[in-house]
Amino acid sequence: MLKGCGLSLLLLAVLVAGYMYAFDQVFQRPEGLISGGISGLITFFCIGALTNAWTAWSDWSLISKAEFGLQLNDGCKIAVAGRIRPEGEPLKAPFSGKPCVICEYDVCKPEVDTSDSADENTASDFAGFLMSPCKIQTSWGDVRLLGFPMVDDAIADNCLSSSAISAAREFLQNTEFEDRSGMKVVSVLAVFGEVWSDDDGRVVRHLRLTNTPLDQVIPFGSETDLMTIEEAAAIDAAAGVNQEDDEEDEDEGELTEENRVFGPLPKLIEKRIEPGEEVVVFGIYDEARRGLMPRKGSMVVNRLKRGTAAEVAAKLRSSVMTNVIGGLLVLAILHGVIAFAVINLAEPKEPAPPVDNDVRLIVPINQQLA
Repeated sequence: MLKGCGLSLLLLAVLVAGYMYAFDQVFQRPEGLISGGISGLITFFCIGALTNAWTAWSDWSLISKAEFGLQLNDGCKIAVAGRIRPEGEPLKAPFSGKPCVICEYDVCKPEVDTSDSADENTASDFAGFLMSPCKIQTSWGDVRLLGFPMVDDAIADNCLSSSAISAAREFLQNTEFEDRSGMKVVSVLAVFGEVWSDDDGRVVRHLRLTNTPLDQVIPFGSETDLMTIEEAAAIDAAAGVNQEDDEEDEDEGELTEENRVFGPLPKLIEKRIEPGEEVVVFGIYDEARRGLMPRKGSMVVNRLKRGTAAEVAAKLRSSVMTNVIGGLLVLAILHGVIAFAVINLAEPKEPAPPVDNDVRLIVPINQQLA
């Protein structure tokens, strides 16, 4: 991951510097430098779109090959499609309590400012990765999944219920977390590398990312502050509130889940893969372990997509077309605008004044006569 980020930043720097230099030759400053920087940034994103198209096309090709039979060659990248099953007992998600084989969770403290203009809190105070040894059941046999996969289309479930808040408080109190707060947060990237390259299929990593006290992350009394829409509707029905008036309130924005919360609540996010789900996993096959496991130091990690092989292939085809057309179209428009500007708007730069290299020593005339 660090290597990939470094290469991306290097490419961005080269593109921005190159366009700024080229624009500086034909446009006056600072307009030329600003336009060059913007053009380099846009080109970088277009190259990213074309790279995504290439990745999607490669994945699509692997799925097509898998339909004609898995070629389980050691060290080769393959696609495995089927239902994911635990090899033993499934995991229990920390907040919802639902069974799963893979779970990624985040805990964020409540927002202090609940006004509409306030930005949402996206910083995590606690995070973790959980995975039980599992396998993908294919028509050609079982393939183990080793190493925590990147889930491309994970569904983030914000567990807003009294039981989930109680479970989260108990979980945070009784779990030992790795301290990655403050300046240590830069080491989180190393944790990703360790999680992705795990070689036994069992992952348990709990990270503390800030020094926020637990009673501020999950304030006491949050359970009683939470009132779901269903509970509110039951209370309204018992009080004899007219259903038509209730629907009008909902249209006016008064009967929403957020407005039924009488106090700030934490965000309890779970991204789960449940037993029996149809998945497609891309990774490097390890013959000795009979599973998918990234090689240490490799930039290729296991990636998991939810859905059947046909569903994932259809999404990949759409992604290829969208990224190719979008990337090439934006590149064409950008360089068309650049060509128009160079032809019609470029101003000749004023040449620098000549430098007289003939340096003469001027001696006062009285000294010359002496």
